Amino acid sequence: MDEQSPDISSSHSGDERREPAQPGERKPWDDFDDVLDLTGGAGQFSQPFSGSHPARDIEEEEEDEEEERGAWKDSLEPSPVEEEPGSIDSISPVSPHSPAVPSAPMEEPERPPAPCTAPSGSVVVDLIYWRDIKRSGVVFGASLFLLLSLSVFSIVSVLAYIALALLSVTISLRIYKGILQAIQKSEEGHPFRSILESNLAVPEDLVQKYCNVALNHVNCTVKELRHLFLVEDLVDSLKFAVLMWVFTYIGALFNGLTLLIVALISLFSIPVIYERHQTQVDHYLALVNKNLKSTSDLILSKVPGLKRKAE
Repeated sequence: MDEQSPDISSSHSGDERREPAQPGERKPWDDFDDVLDLTGGAGQFSQPFSGSHPARDIEEEEEDEEEERGAWKDSLEPSPVEEEPGSIDSISPVSPHSPAVPSAPMEEPERPPAPCTAPSGSVVVDLIYWRDIKRSGVVFGASLFLLLSLSVFSIVSVLAYIALALLSVTISLRIYKGILQAIQKSEEGHPFRSILESNLAVPEDLVQKYCNVALNHVNCTVKELRHLFLVEDLVDSLKFAVLMWVFTYIGALFNGLTLLIVALISLFSIPVIYERHQTQVDHYLALVNKNLKSTSDLILSKVPGLKRKAE
């Protein structure tokens, strides 16, 4: 111990001299001198080397203990769960002292009115709007041919010719199938067996349904005629009289069949035209209705006794 004390004291004090090294023996501070020579001298290490400080060691131990206590507390706390931004739990609660800020009402953008589309699902509507071109063409052509035939021949002659044409087709097909089966010696049977075995009876519920609809229309028509002919409203009765007066001129120019032909052509053409050019037609119809309404109001204001009673 006594031999090591001069070495330790010489290493801690910068003023004391080092003991001369014996030849062939390398002292521990020789390595330190080499480091000083490489780094440029001992000027950078002017502070004397000192041993371990007890106060500093105690502080480091206290810091290590505090870090271990913090790590132990963190291990006891549950790990935070990542929440989605849209979840309810992720929304921060509003403080009761903070005033509630009213949210501005969101104004929905005005949507343009949807174009009027033709209803679907009814057989008559599908025929009028030409959903199936072949079926609509067959119905329109047959109806037009029947009306044109009635304009030339009497209804009895037209029905007789239609029955003869149908019988000629069915009899010819029946004879042709019979000859073909005799030649081929096959037993296919009657060519119209599937139609003969099918049930062609009209269901009662369907008849009752259309009878109820027709009855409602008849009752409404009778009620409206009573309203017009018994002059419940003078203005409506005068309008009906003007309309009948116009029909006298139409009847002098056209007969009933001609009007039916015109109505049939209009039925199969006007809905399709309106569906394709709805915007332009609605614009012109609005102008016509506006002019008619202004003219009617002007006439009612000039002629005494024609003003409607306020309901």
